[in-house]
Amino acid sequence: MRQDKETCVQRTRLFFYFFEKSNWATGEKAPLDDIVKVKKVSSQAVRYLNNFLTTRLERIATMMELLTEAHDDWAISGKKDYILMETETYDFNNSIKILNKQGFDDSEFIVKVEYARKWGVL
Repeated sequence: MRQDKETCVQRTRLFFYFFEKSNWATGEKAPLDDIVKVKKVSSQAVRYLNNFLTTRLERIATMMELLTEAHDDWAISGKKDYILMETETYDFNNSIKILNKQGFDDSEFIVKVEYARKWGVL
């Protein structure tokens, strides 16, 4: 998008889901698979969920810190199973570059971008 944004407003929304990633690595499995809708939950499954969530939440917190250091106009809200960061004043490409530069994979977050006209018909 053009930097001067004469005709459109860009709304960037970043979703950081607690339990899911868009791509699981080989040998890696969703932590809730062994807990939800299982007749007998093992203590090992609970420990795996604990380890997964501890690591995942720490990575989400680090991504949030990086983005808020780069830009201070974020609306941040917590939902049942994810954190949502929204802004209309920061280009989404910059957000992705910052996260990727710090070693975060695109599967660790979801970016949705919407454009709205500032005035009239284009």
